[in-house]
Amino acid sequence: MTSDLKFYWELVKKRLPVMSVIVTLCMGVGIGLAMTMPPRYEASAALVVEGAALPDTLFTSTVQSEAVNELQQIELRLMSRANLIDIASKHGVFSGAPDMSPDDIVDVMRAATEFTLQPGNRDSATILFVTFSNGDPQITANVVNEYVSYILSADAERRRDGSGQTLEFFENRVESLGRRLTEQNDAIVEFKEANSDALPENLGFRLDRQAQLQQRLSQISRERFLLLEQQNRLIEAGSQAGLLSGQLTAQEQEIARLQTELRSKLVIHEPDSPTIQFLQRQIEVQLAERVPGQEDNEDGPKSLLDIQLAGIESELRSIDMDIQAMEEEMDELEVAIQRTPQIAGRLEELDREYQNTQRQYNDAVLARSTAEQGVDVETSAKGERVALVEQAVVPESPTSPNRKLIAGGGVFVGSALAAMFFVLTELINNAIRRPVDLTRGLGVQPLATIPFIEEASVRRRRRIAKIAFILFVMVSIPVGLWALHTYYLPLDLLLEQVLEKIGV
Repeated sequence: MTSDLKFYWELVKKRLPVMSVIVTLCMGVGIGLAMTMPPRYEASAALVVEGAALPDTLFTSTVQSEAVNELQQIELRLMSRANLIDIASKHGVFSGAPDMSPDDIVDVMRAATEFTLQPGNRDSATILFVTFSNGDPQITANVVNEYVSYILSADAERRRDGSGQTLEFFENRVESLGRRLTEQNDAIVEFKEANSDALPENLGFRLDRQAQLQQRLSQISRERFLLLEQQNRLIEAGSQAGLLSGQLTAQEQEIARLQTELRSKLVIHEPDSPTIQFLQRQIEVQLAERVPGQEDNEDGPKSLLDIQLAGIESELRSIDMDIQAMEEEMDELEVAIQRTPQIAGRLEELDREYQNTQRQYNDAVLARSTAEQGVDVETSAKGERVALVEQAVVPESPTSPNRKLIAGGGVFVGSALAAMFFVLTELINNAIRRPVDLTRGLGVQPLATIPFIEEASVRRRRRIAKIAFILFVMVSIPVGLWALHTYYLPLDLLLEQVLEKIGV
């Protein structure tokens, strides 16, 4: 056991120069980074989502959105490429690196910006913390305040635009529904004018008029019958007494026969029965075919009987004209009454459409009034809004880098690399250096061992090569870091990008 410890100690002493170089280089890199990395200042501001100043019972906002969703949308717009480039240019965030590309500027700005959103609940408000880090304390505070100004203006503009768009929508809807109401009302008026004879509101009048005409027609039919009966009696009396101005013609005799038959039928039939109506039509046809003046004696004076018969004829013609007019009016009333259900159905459909549009119009007018209140409330900033709780101030001391941690990290990494170097060299070295190695490799037990004797010139060349390699490494690493920091990207920004990509 003692020999093993001695053997490993000798190995450590043998590789100690290389291990020392590794530790020294890593420690130098850590100390160099800790000393050369510029200080980073961090500034932050706090914003809160305030509730509406007016009670919900008196006012309902027309801009309805979740506070968390709203702030996330504003954050996405704020972190857009164009905004970040404008803000960086406005405040000279990268004035010390004029050759930075726009992509690098956007990446570094996003890496240096942090949004911490604390969603609220029933008992707490929604809070947003905006943080930015930079090497200049004044620029850091200015950028945070620029972020805050953008968030506040974006929130106010979104709420104003939202309420304005709501108002515009309902104004257009009220106007559209108003035009539709006018068109529907004109259609109802036009339909009523075109069908004024069959409107349902006048159905009662038409039914009453139809009943009156039927009653009047029955009455005038009876009057006509009485006149015909009187005419027949006068003709019969005149014929028997020879008082007529001339003998009755065959046609007049036929008329008299039909009238006599009619009187006999009326005893057993109703006036509106088909038999009575058939006889009445035959009498009307015979009367219509009588030759004017045939019954009169134009050469001699007319008798009193002729004058009476002429008067009855005149009354009969007047009654026939009245009957014809009443029958035509009854036909028109019947057609109108039959059309009334169809007209009523169409009117009911038109009125239902009108009432439905009227309800929509009333709802739109009410909604427009609410939208107008919403515009007034959002304009006066009385609704829900994002408010600034704490403004960013210029930080007095840097928050990074942690120089002690970086320097200690360099020592730790160097020590870990040196230990790894020692372990790896032992793992890959298969040379026989101890008797135990000879026993393991050949399976024999040696009697004695003679150590390797190295010439002085060989040792000298090996030492010179080691020293040259150590010097090369010690010089090339600082020079490479300086060139990277000067000509490509500052080490602090490069470190931030590396940490961001690996998710640290």
